[in-house]
Amino acid sequence: MYLVNVAPLHPGIPTDTLSYFSKEKLEPGDLCEITIKKTHYRALVVSINEAKTEKQSIRNADFTFRKINKVLYKHFIPKEIWQALDYSSSFNLQPLGKIIYDLIPEKSFSQIKYFHKTNTQKKFELELLQQGYKERIARYKTLIRESFAKKQSLVIYFPTVTDIEYAYQELSKGIEDYVFCYHGSLTEKQANNTLDKILKETHPILILNTPSLIPFTRNDIGLCIIERESSFYYFTVGEAGYDMKLILKKICNGLEIPCILGARNLSLEAHLSYKRKDAFEIIPLQMRNDNPLSIVRMDGEDRSISPYLSKDALKIIHTAKLDKKGHIFLYAHKKGMYPTTVCSDCSTLFVCHKCNKPYVLHKIGGFRTYVCHKCEHIIRLDEDTTLTCRNCGGWRMETLGISTGGIEEELEKLGIPLFVIDGERTNTRNKAKKVYREFKESSFGVLIGTEMAHNLIEDIDNIIILSLDSLFSLPEYRTDEKIFNLVNEMGDKITNEGKVILQTRMHSTPILKYLSSHTYIDFYKDQLSERDEFLLPPYYVVVKATFENLPNILKTRIEQELDPYIVEWFEAGRGVTLLFIHIKQTEWENSLDTRERIKLITQLGKPVVNPLHFFI
Repeated sequence: MYLVNVAPLHPGIPTDTLSYFSKEKLEPGDLCEITIKKTHYRALVVSINEAKTEKQSIRNADFTFRKINKVLYKHFIPKEIWQALDYSSSFNLQPLGKIIYDLIPEKSFSQIKYFHKTNTQKKFELELLQQGYKERIARYKTLIRESFAKKQSLVIYFPTVTDIEYAYQELSKGIEDYVFCYHGSLTEKQANNTLDKILKETHPILILNTPSLIPFTRNDIGLCIIERESSFYYFTVGEAGYDMKLILKKICNGLEIPCILGARNLSLEAHLSYKRKDAFEIIPLQMRNDNPLSIVRMDGEDRSISPYLSKDALKIIHTAKLDKKGHIFLYAHKKGMYPTTVCSDCSTLFVCHKCNKPYVLHKIGGFRTYVCHKCEHIIRLDEDTTLTCRNCGGWRMETLGISTGGIEEELEKLGIPLFVIDGERTNTRNKAKKVYREFKESSFGVLIGTEMAHNLIEDIDNIIILSLDSLFSLPEYRTDEKIFNLVNEMGDKITNEGKVILQTRMHSTPILKYLSSHTYIDFYKDQLSERDEFLLPPYYVVVKATFENLPNILKTRIEQELDPYIVEWFEAGRGVTLLFIHIKQTEWENSLDTRERIKLITQLGKPVVNPLHFFI
C-alpha cells in the first residue's frame, strides 16, 4: 500500500496537494482520478511513499484517507516537463494543479494520453530577436524551412489569438497542410480536429499556439519561439496572475530545446539576460529608433477648437475627408482607470511634489484622497478643504479622461465615417472584428478604440494617440515599459508616409525623451538601473500579499519573521493592508527554502509573485 500526494487539476480547489491511498506504485507525472465531495477530478501524482513509512502521520491525521479511484495514464507528463512545472509552481507560489490546468485545455484531455520529451538531440539556448514585425516574420520563415529540412517540428507562441491569425496568413503560404493553429477560441470540435492532426501528422509541422503544453504531445519539437515576448498578455488574468513566459522557458530548458524570444522591443528581463550573457542575439539587436513619431504638447493647444485633438491631428483628419482616402486610428486609453487632475486656468497637472508623478484620486475612509503610486505620498481632503493649483493658485481643478464616446461625439461634426471598438460597444471578439473589417473595407474613415482595437490593427495610415497621461497614474512599476512598447508597436504598423501623433500634457516626462531618441540604448540602460535602485524586477522578486483587518500584533510578528528581507506596508483602505517583500532574484530562483519560507509566512495574504499591479 502506498500513500500518494496528488495535485488536483482544477481551479478553485483551496489546497496545493491532497493525499490518497493506492495499491499500485505510482510515479510523479502519472495521471489519476480522485474524488472530492462526491465529484470526480483529474489529479497529477506529485510524490509517493510506502504507507508503512508514514504510519505515524496516518495515525495522527484528523481525517480518513481515501483510495485513488483509478489510474488514467501512466507517465502522462515526462520527468523533464514535470520538473519544470514543479519549479514554476514554487517560483510563482501557485498550486501546481492550477498551472497544469492553465496549460492543458479542458477540451483536449479526452485525446491526450501522454506528453513527450523530445528526441531532437539539441541543447537549450536562449536567443534574442529584436526587430520590426516584417523582419521577424522573414526570419521565422527561414527557421521553418531549416527545421523542416532537419525533420523537426517547431512551435511559435503568441500572446493573443489575433496575433496567431495574422501570423498564419504570413507563415502558412506554401505549407498550409503542415501549419496548425491551436488556441482557446476554437470550438470543441475544431480543437479536437486540430489536435488529432497534430498527433497523427508524420511530416514535421509548425504549431501556432497561445501558451499551452499541446505542442509537446509530439516528440519532434526542435525549436520554440516566444513571439511578442514583451507583451503583458502573457500574464494570466486575475489577482493571482503570473507570467506564462517563465514556464515556457523553463520547459524548453528541461527538454533541451532552443528558445527564441522575439519582439519589436524585448522586455527588460530579456535585456538583462543578454547583459549577463545568459541569452545571445541571433543578429545584432535593433537599437535604432525609426518610429515615425511626433509628440504634440496639448497644454499649448486651443481647447476651444477641440478639447481632444491637436491641430496636427485635425489636419490629418480633414485631409482624409477632402481626399476621401486614408484610414486613421484614434487611440483612447481604456476606461476604468482613475483620472488625472488638471488646473483649468493654467493647464498644470496635479502631480506629486516628491517624484513628479500624477496623483490618483481615491475615496478612502469616506475622504477624497490623492495617492501617488510611485512614492506612496498621500494628500487627504475633507469637506472644508479646497484643492488649489500649485502653479497659479487657481481653484478650478478638473479631473480629465478621454473616452471613446466623447471623441466620437466631437468627430460627428466633421461628417467623416466613424467606427468604434471598445469594451461597451464591441464586447465580444467577433463584434470587434466585424467593426474592424467594415473600417478596412471603407475607402476612408476614423477608427476610435482602446487597446482592443489596437490589437486588431495589422497596418494603418496614421495613428493619433489621444493621450497616454492617464497611464502614468497606473499602479504599475512597468508603466514606462508598457508605454514604450505600445508606442513602438504602433509605429511598426504605419504604412507609407504616415505617422504616429502622441498628444500629451506631460511633455517633460522622461519616457517621452526615450521615445524621441534616435536609439533605444539609453532607455534600457536607465530603466534597468532604476529597477535595480528601487529593488524591482528583474533584479529583485517582489512578493505581494493582501490582508484584511490585519491586527498590529500579527503585522509585527510577520515583520520579525521576514527579517532580513526588505518589507513595505501600504494601507489600501477599508481594512485592506498590502505587504510587499523584496528578495534578490538570484536567491529566489535558486533557494527552495526561501520560497517555502515566504509561502508559509504569507499564506493568509494569498501571495503573488511580481504582480502586474501593486495597488489593485
